[in-house]
Amino acid sequence: MAMSLRTYLNNQIKEKGSSLAKEKAKAGKYKSIAAAKKAGALYYTNKDGKVMAAVYAEDLKKAKPKVKPIPRPKPRPKKEKLGAGEKPKVTVRTLNNVKGGRGDGAKEVLVRRAEIAITGGTEPKKPTAKSKPTITELKAKQRKLRTKIANARQKGKDDKTAAAEIKRLTTMINKLK
Repeated sequence: MAMSLRTYLNNQIKEKGSSLAKEKAKAGKYKSIAAAKKAGALYYTNKDGKVMAAVYAEDLKKAKPKVKPIPRPKPRPKKEKLGAGEKPKVTVRTLNNVKGGRGDGAKEVLVRRAEIAITGGTEPKKPTAKSKPTITELKAKQRKLRTKIANARQKGKDDKTAAAEIKRLTTMINKLK
């Protein structure tokens, strides 16, 4: 199969390390394809003064188009697929290979992290002294939600989630009294 004229010329310009403008500027010196070819130019000027490509059909048939290699996707590391009820492999060997030569405390942390990863949850929060909300905090939340509902109504919308949250907070306040 023959190469297209544009591809052929672009390849020739690239091989010369030149540009299209520079090559076309040389075209004024040559009046025929043969003269331009002999001098190694890519363009010539015809009788009408028009810049033309100095290429024969045989040149296009001889030239082979450069084939770009298809980029292959990089292989991704395979994840371990677990069946129902299976747990990921956490062995004593992997726990002993902790960087920094930490002792048993590091092993316990890694075991804890492995347990968390197995359950798919997060580490449970430690209970604080201030775990129950006070009545004043609940009332403050109610005020914010009422403001939110009022703003939504001004826009012509109804915030049902905020209304349900107000009801829930009201029951909590009644239980604390």
